Amino acid sequence: MDDPPIVELRVHGVGGTSPAALLGTPVYRQVWGDRIAGFYAAATPRRGRNVEAYCWGGMTSRSSSRVLWLLLFPFMLVNVAGWTCSARIRRDRWMFAVHRACARLTALAVTLNLLLIGAMAAVDVWAYQFCGQDLPGSALWIKRVLHAPAHHPDPGRRVVIGAGLVLANLLVIALLAQRTRSRYEDVSPVGAPARTPMRISAAALPDGVADPRFYDGQASVRRLAGLHLGAGLAWLALFLAFVGGGGRLHVAVVPPAVVLAVVLVLVACESAGERLVYPLIVVAAVVAAGVAGWVWIGAPIGAVTGHLPGMLQVVRATFGLILVLAVARVLLMPVIVLLRVLGVRRGADRGPGVRVLRKWHVAPFVVAVLSLVSINAVGLGLLIAIGKGLGSVKWTAVGPVGADRLAMFPFLPAATPWLTLVPGAVLAVFLLVEAVRWALAGRGGLTGPIIAEFAGRADAGPPPQPPWDTWRRSALPTHPGQSAECRERGWEWVRTIARARRMAGFPSGARYLTAGIVVSVLLVPALYLASGARRAPESLTDADDTAVWLAVMIPVAGVLMLRLGWQRPGARRWLGVLWDVGTFWPRAFHPFAPPCYAERAVPDLQRRIRWLHDNGARVLLVGHSQGSVLAAAALAQQRDTADTVLVTFGSPLSTLYGWGFPAWINRDLYDRVKGHWVNYSYRTDYIGGPIGDGEVDVPLPDPGTSWYLCGEPLPPLRRHTGYWSDDAMWERIDKVAAAPRADIPVLF
Repeated sequence: MDDPPIVELRVHGVGGTSPAALLGTPVYRQVWGDRIAGFYAAATPRRGRNVEAYCWGGMTSRSSSRVLWLLLFPFMLVNVAGWTCSARIRRDRWMFAVHRACARLTALAVTLNLLLIGAMAAVDVWAYQFCGQDLPGSALWIKRVLHAPAHHPDPGRRVVIGAGLVLANLLVIALLAQRTRSRYEDVSPVGAPARTPMRISAAALPDGVADPRFYDGQASVRRLAGLHLGAGLAWLALFLAFVGGGGRLHVAVVPPAVVLAVVLVLVACESAGERLVYPLIVVAAVVAAGVAGWVWIGAPIGAVTGHLPGMLQVVRATFGLILVLAVARVLLMPVIVLLRVLGVRRGADRGPGVRVLRKWHVAPFVVAVLSLVSINAVGLGLLIAIGKGLGSVKWTAVGPVGADRLAMFPFLPAATPWLTLVPGAVLAVFLLVEAVRWALAGRGGLTGPIIAEFAGRADAGPPPQPPWDTWRRSALPTHPGQSAECRERGWEWVRTIARARRMAGFPSGARYLTAGIVVSVLLVPALYLASGARRAPESLTDADDTAVWLAVMIPVAGVLMLRLGWQRPGARRWLGVLWDVGTFWPRAFHPFAPPCYAERAVPDLQRRIRWLHDNGARVLLVGHSQGSVLAAAALAQQRDTADTVLVTFGSPLSTLYGWGFPAWINRDLYDRVKGHWVNYSYRTDYIGGPIGDGEVDVPLPDPGTSWYLCGEPLPPLRRHTGYWSDDAMWERIDKVAAAPRADIPVLF
């Protein structure tokens, strides 16, 4: 009986790759999928086997409009924060349940934070104050345009118009989430039970990424999106009821307060109250409409003398709620530990611990704080810029400000510098330290082992055939018979390798950068307040102005950088790696985060592999960079992979995912795949690396040899992008593809 044909299925990494580049031929046809993500087959076999390519870059970077997803960056961060818990917490039933609940509440806090900033800008500064004043005849045309929509003598109507802008912002984000859900989460996973709404989120599944339902987030995302929409409507109604009553508690605040409290309880619960979500949205909308109507027809709101009455109390109460939701995890986890010490929580563990390579226990708190820092740094900076653009500003929290002036809270210019300049200073210090370490890597004792390594395998490269063998030269500076110029070039070559290997460890230092930013952001204001130092409300320094414009330019610069970067393949790999890591995870904690492309990519791969198997083919699944993560996830969820060989190179499974998400990406997951898995890596790869398993890992030399022909460049480094052109690696892959399954482990 003839051996079944082999189909090599290639999956590219971050930033996207064209089918022609991935297949290595301009002659191909599309065999599956659409223009966003599809499978392409080469017209002729390559290296003795049929080759197909899965191009999924259209889900993350092909469309220029997708750079606008960067504006949802805080939502992505807080969603990622929920996935960064430690394996120990995931193993503990109580602690893991509390972690998930607190992560969802923190995500809701970010949504409320956005609404509060929007209300401060649209309702207080623009509608109530700016549109409540008469413009002078010399006012600029742009101010007249901005003044006209809400200019009305009744302050209640102006307040409702401003609240309408805040509601529009919320509805646009919710609509975007709904559209992306229909494109990604609605894709049915392979191997999952019949399509019924999954009552729990992907984060709660016992098998994690290996569960076939892991990328079935349709129901949970819809539920969370409804709850966030309901919470936004309830908060907006509560805000209108409070300021409509002149900043005093009265009966109108009770209904929206009750709705908001119910939403908070449902968000904390994993799946309880499923049937209450949509009725709750309707109730919240009716309550908001009723309160808005009451404010519109004549709520007792005073004339403009300063801030909107009650705005200060709203700011304090909402920021207080945000703080409580954000630190709830820090407060509740020690209580659970205490219960275990007291013997109350016997039998709380869920089996033996998983094996992880690196630990970072404070990651959920650190990443969540970064999310709040990012949304407040940009939001408060934009708020100050809007106020200063509309008119003359007086920094005061209470009291009249006089005619033709706008009141703004004095904490804004105090908070913006330590939300922008302090993290910028920490980043500058981190980059400086890394630059020094990179420079020092090419000196001292780090070059000696490299010379010894290449000298010990001087025949690694095939020797040139006569007469070219007389032209062969060694790049090692210690090789005898070299001129001074050749030795200097050799030393520079060795230093380049040493620095490349040092740079390969750069991603693991991100934890120190993020922790440093969080500590500094929390510590600097605490020290400032403890010192008793105070600034005059009217004194804005150059540093304040710099912080404001930096905050304003952050989203603009980010969008432009991604827009320009995605037109250049090299830049896409640098800019896209963190983004693709962040959007790999389902939206189990924040429904307004950018869509999870793996919700479609993993089922796509599984369906194609199954189709090829059903048609009698063996599959050689080849994944590079982020594509290796998709490939591993696709196979981990399948129970029968006997006819599939997994080959990965440049894989960030351990270097990025292993330390960032140890509860889900760990050696227990690797064990589900490694029966027929080979992972290649260079020590100079700044994204990928080994997974830490000797049965799977195959280290490759980079450069492949120290020999070169005289007059040609010295052997180049391949780093992260050179795997596709490494003939020595592909010869090994040819052996993997040709060998019977049982023989694969002994090849290496």
